[in-house]
Amino acid sequence: MKILLCCKAGVTSNMFAAALKEEAAKKGVEIVVWAAAETAVEYSIDQADLVLVTPQLRSSLHKFEDLADPDTPVLLISDQDFKDFNAAKVLDEALAKKS
Repeated sequence: MKILLCCKAGVTSNMFAAALKEEAAKKGVEIVVWAAAETAVEYSIDQADLVLVTPQLRSSLHKFEDLADPDTPVLLISDQDFKDFNAAKVLDEALAKKS
């Protein structure tokens, strides 16, 4: 599964992407995760099987839903899960949405 993580600037989201990869490895799930700043999302959103949106971009959620393929789920990461770096929960939600 290919997951695009949409973010404001990229610092924290790159660390969150790494945490998602670690959780996937623990579960034996193969994923590719990359983070893209809001201004660059349109260049790679068509390659994603699933799109995760950081809480800072809540107001842009509909924009990402419009950019994504209609069959590509777009999920907003909760404030708490992002703040706590709860990559395990976010990955579980992503896998459930995609299955």
